[in-house]
Amino acid sequence: MNENPTRAPLSGRRLLTTLFKLAFSAAILALLLIFKTPVRDIVKVLGTVRLPGLALAFSLHAVGYFASAYRWQILARALGDDIPLGFLIRSYLVGTFFNNFLPTSFGGDIVRIWDGSRYSQSLVKSSAIVVVERVTGIIVLFLFALFGSFFRLDMAHDVPVVWVSLVLGLAGLSLAVLFLLPVTEDLILRLPEKKFLKPLKKTALSFRETVLLYKDKKGPFLKAFFWAVILQANVVVYFFLIGRAFRLEIGFLDYFIFVPILLLVQTIPVTINGLGLREGSAIEIFKYYAIPSATAFSFSLVDVGFRLILGVIGGAIYVSRK
Repeated sequence: MNENPTRAPLSGRRLLTTLFKLAFSAAILALLLIFKTPVRDIVKVLGTVRLPGLALAFSLHAVGYFASAYRWQILARALGDDIPLGFLIRSYLVGTFFNNFLPTSFGGDIVRIWDGSRYSQSLVKSSAIVVVERVTGIIVLFLFALFGSFFRLDMAHDVPVVWVSLVLGLAGLSLAVLFLLPVTEDLILRLPEKKFLKPLKKTALSFRETVLLYKDKKGPFLKAFFWAVILQANVVVYFFLIGRAFRLEIGFLDYFIFVPILLLVQTIPVTINGLGLREGSAIEIFKYYAIPSATAFSFSLVDVGFRLILGVIGGAIYVSRK
């Protein structure tokens, strides 16, 4: 195998891209702080938050890491890779460390793919396992958004985010189904045999073939899907508890509508780990509940702070590997 990519220095182009996204994140945050909510209001809001509620919310990360790692282990075992659960949990924490400064919330998946390849001896196979593990979680988010929206169509006129969540859920599930259809393979095969496309086609077909192996592994896949439901329900409860700590008057069911949007916005690869986009989205969503911008920004800021704490733990684990 090649050298661990997480230890290799950034190329000039990658470094430039990362710096651009960091600057873009900083620009969005600056605009929000200038035009939406001054810092003094955010400090004031943070001073009123209920700390026991935040502590309870933070504790749910333990449940999340266990559910995530166990789901990963189930999918890996289904393809013949027996990976220790403790190793997978530590890999997730290291991934959180890299997520804090890599573009999108999927940046840490590069680390996990590399870690998984130590056991599978194949980056393509390890990538397929990690992506299937990720996709099961995203599908559950789409389902949450879809069903949550159906139950709250009565408020769609006053809170347009319901329609956004509904469309997002339908579109996401449609794309997931499309990927599994035979027509997808036909489209890949029809790509021209140009220099830069030939290896891409080969990798895409190999990746899809590995993913489709789970069609014959229905037991493990359904078990992993069950744990994906547990994980994403835990995420919704986590944000609900943060909301309670801020005394937000938002019904529990509504978190199933807007949390998927907040999480998926973070995956847009134009900022560092969704920084700026996350806060802006929270402000725009919460204004329909008549919640001040400072509270929405603080709500998001708490989540960022928790991820930084977990990232420090992951960073310590990463350094101890050397």
